[in-house]
Amino acid sequence: MSVTAVTFDLLVVTPDQMRKINLRLTKRTQSSSVDWELKFGLQERTITSDPFHDIVQLTVAISKQNNRKAQTTADNGLDRAQTSATFAAGDAAKLFKEGKLSKNATDLSVKRVISSRQSA
Repeated sequence: MSVTAVTFDLLVVTPDQMRKINLRLTKRTQSSSVDWELKFGLQERTITSDPFHDIVQLTVAISKQNNRKAQTTADNGLDRAQTSATFAAGDAAKLFKEGKLSKNATDLSVKRVISSRQSA
């Protein structure tokens, strides 16, 4: 059985231009099984003329119940709720990097980027 993988890249920049969040959704299909993965990368800078620098990168598996939301996100981009969830996940990732939030809580926040989609 062969595995087919397709990736979708999304980028979110905060309104103040100080944070950049890279999202890479990967869909893997093997026979009738579909699995989704989200790679989340947070970058920051201190002033807008500086280059961004990496803060943290996380990879989470998307639960099968959110496959439809993942596909809709891949097809149409992030909706408003997901954009807000992305900003919140950025805050969680920063707290994780500082040792102020657990890996499990941070992963849940990153997973909400997909699960918070309003319609699929």
